[in-house]
Amino acid sequence: MAIQPFLYQHKLFTMPYKLIVRLFSFILLLANSSSLLAQSYAYITNQLDNNVAVIDLKTNQLIKSIPVKGKPVGVAVNHQLDQVYISTPEGNGFVVLDAKSLQQTNHVKVGGASVGIAVSPDGQRIFVADWYENSVSIFDSTHLELVKKLTVGKSPSGLVVSPDNRWLYVANRMDDTISQIDLSRLSIRNTTKVGAHPFGLGLDKKGARLYSANVESNDVSVLSARNLKRMARVKVGGRPYTLALALNETLLFVTNQDDNSVSVIDTVTLKEIKQIEVGEKPEGISTHTDDRHVYVANWFDGTVSVIDAQTLSVVDTIETGDGSRAFGDFISK
Repeated sequence: MAIQPFLYQHKLFTMPYKLIVRLFSFILLLANSSSLLAQSYAYITNQLDNNVAVIDLKTNQLIKSIPVKGKPVGVAVNHQLDQVYISTPEGNGFVVLDAKSLQQTNHVKVGGASVGIAVSPDGQRIFVADWYENSVSIFDSTHLELVKKLTVGKSPSGLVVSPDNRWLYVANRMDDTISQIDLSRLSIRNTTKVGAHPFGLGLDKKGARLYSANVESNDVSVLSARNLKRMARVKVGGRPYTLALALNETLLFVTNQDDNSVSVIDTVTLKEIKQIEVGEKPEGISTHTDDRHVYVANWFDGTVSVIDAQTLSVVDTIETGDGSRAFGDFISK
């Protein structure tokens, strides 16, 4: 149906036709602008290139490489402030990237060797795990000021925050433990043993189930996030690094460094159902906002493999840079 006859058939439309057409055009412009603002990117740390590769997730094309000194490793996206935080083990802290301009805007000193990094869902706090100092530093994201530094286990690495901003979970690699930090009291509430050398952590959307990739025992620990009660151990491939959930959290994807593969775990049966071959030495992994496509950073290949969670197959490979790690939540929403 043409716009003009339709509009004139309804008495409610009393504005002049040209004005109505302009209004429709303005609405379409706003819709297009909103879709542009909602554009998603993947931020891939290339440790050996000292940069962060930015991938446009609409096209799976590399659109920019942002120089970041200090051998960048960890990534955390602050969806509330349109910022991205990059840990720099040889830069004594982390850098701040503006997600709109794709430029570095700040560098924050922490000390030691920052590896794991995370941000609270409300965007108000940044958490940095220091590998050498066995600590987690908590920063206010507005002023980038240190709120508190907590001593945790040996060689803390993976970090994840509960959806209600109440709990921070820390993988203490050399202690074979996970710590639960109460963010209202800024103190450790609980610490429990898991598999050998836990590194990457994952948490479901309800904050009910916690997953730990255990590098040396080649398995994933499944725990109750509330009290860290151990629920199961699931065998995967060689040297699992970290993990991500997809397809409404029915599947858990785990990167296996030594097998050049990603294990797929059914989260109902807690059984491995498949191993998918990806690039060499896969490390970081995150799920696209469509909840279907899973992005895997391959350290030795300098690429990102894109897995379709429905077909359990690699559907694309993107060249990123030398030493792609992307440890953490590296996809913007």
